[in-house]
Amino acid sequence: MQKPPFGRQTCCSPVRYLTLQPKSAILSVTDATGICTPTFGAVWHGLEEALGVTYDNAGHTRRSKRVLVRYADDWVVFCDTKEDGEAVIDILSDWLAWRGLRLSTEKTRIVHLTDGFDFLGFNIRLYPAAHARSGYKPLIKPSRESVRKMREKLRAEWAHLRGHNIDAVIGRLNPLIRGWANYFRSQVASEVFAGMDHFMLGREMRYVRRTHRRKSNSWRKARYWGKLHPKRNDRWVFGNTQTGAYLMKFKWFKIERHILVRGTAAPDDPQLRGYWAARYAARAKDHTSSAQKLARNQGYVCQGCGESLFNGEELHKHHKEPRAGGGQDTYANLELTHLYCHQQIHAGNGELIDMPTHEPMRSWLRKWFT
Repeated sequence: MQKPPFGRQTCCSPVRYLTLQPKSAILSVTDATGICTPTFGAVWHGLEEALGVTYDNAGHTRRSKRVLVRYADDWVVFCDTKEDGEAVIDILSDWLAWRGLRLSTEKTRIVHLTDGFDFLGFNIRLYPAAHARSGYKPLIKPSRESVRKMREKLRAEWAHLRGHNIDAVIGRLNPLIRGWANYFRSQVASEVFAGMDHFMLGREMRYVRRTHRRKSNSWRKARYWGKLHPKRNDRWVFGNTQTGAYLMKFKWFKIERHILVRGTAAPDDPQLRGYWAARYAARAKDHTSSAQKLARNQGYVCQGCGESLFNGEELHKHHKEPRAGGGQDTYANLELTHLYCHQQIHAGNGELIDMPTHEPMRSWLRKWFT
């Protein structure tokens, strides 16, 4: 099929590599993974104005010939035509040169959306669709590179777990499965999830054959597979048939579209604390059922600082009565805290908040809200 004209279907691919040259130092910034990412995040302010991208009073992009999508120091510019994409590169080169930066000619490129490109682990591409008015439909899927890296990581974990019991396997792999599936569940990922489950079934069989070389296949199946999930009629759930613990499947994570942030809403706006608290609370579904119950019991707020539990920080379970003093692993004795808050509590520098509150309560913020 012939490619559609560039029209509104052309993009200037993500600028992922920039080079900073202050005096004698040379620093490369790649894919928002460097320690300088927060610093460089402030550098990009004004980029929309330079490209002619404008917004209305609600914070939505006005219809124009260019659209900018940015996350930290990763960004992509969508253009009308190939010629406009070349003009964008010239504009960016001048804009960055004034700030001591320059584009990497090896990594900056212009691609047609029918060829697709990778961005933040996803592949964005136009696919032929007979029912669509234009004959094409944009789909966002997990990129092949993301799938390859995840398979390599899982393969390495299975090799490391060789000789370990089934409970160790479940405890190690379930967080990886949950995290990867939750990240990609917002886009077109059902087929990829099914492929990952097929890959995991092969690794499970290898693990069982290595662990029980002299046992028959029927014995192995009865020992490690069964209807272990209480809400699913699936006889091929891998786990401990004696305790009921099981390994999660990627396809169990239902596809849920990401809800865009409302207009110009920013987390730092004190008038929108309730709005952001509600968005953060919705993230509880991405955690285990026990963590969801603990979060619900404490109003989705960290008892150490008073901020939302789901603001991106690592979570820890805190025992109100220490286990050394006879404390139990019960819901009444457990609560969720941020990693840093948990450390401060045990170091004696923090205290628990009796009543949940959405007001920021960390010591360096309190003076601004009193």
